[in-house]
Amino acid sequence: MAWRQREDAMAVVFRDLLFLLALLMLTLVVLIIPLIKIPKESRQIEKAAGDLLAEIVWDPQSRADIDIWVEGPNGEKVGYLNPDGALFNLVRDDMGREKDFSGLNYEFLFSRGIPDGRYRFSLVYYSDNGEGQKPQDVRVSIRYRRKDLMHVIYEDKVRLNFPGQEKALVSFRMKNGRLVKDSLDFAPFEIFYPLLEEKGIVGPPGKRRR
Repeated sequence: MAWRQREDAMAVVFRDLLFLLALLMLTLVVLIIPLIKIPKESRQIEKAAGDLLAEIVWDPQSRADIDIWVEGPNGEKVGYLNPDGALFNLVRDDMGREKDFSGLNYEFLFSRGIPDGRYRFSLVYYSDNGEGQKPQDVRVSIRYRRKDLMHVIYEDKVRLNFPGQEKALVSFRMKNGRLVKDSLDFAPFEIFYPLLEEKGIVGPPGKRRR
């Protein structure tokens, strides 16, 4: 009988010890959690996206290949033919519905830094990919980052009428990381075709006309 009582007493002591250890671990966790720095994932993703951003979106059912082009203050032209520049990078060359599995026709480029000077953006209707040369409506957004805020420079829906067309979107000046007031200009210009001429490359299908 004595040995039974002794076993019961030891069981109670062991149980109490486990309870105290569990309570101690819980207390330590509660004290440590406030000291752990959890990264703000959304901010990190936004910051990684760049400082000056341009996005285009068109009909997800379209087979058309639409391209966005930029020319920075250093004269460097970035687009599908030259996707990685000293200032800008083209994230994806989207070539229409049948060329990917994303369910979205979308291109995006961004800069690392915003040097002073003039920036120019244009669209190119590179190919209809056999869709029948029908016009394409493209939504364009160009913004820049200042600290944690995004500022719109240009947003619009632009119609491209035929394969081979290059259409100027906008040009503007930046100074000290800000858009220069009244610097937006919508006069016609080209970025893509002059680059082709520089490289001696034949242009995309279709006729080059405005």
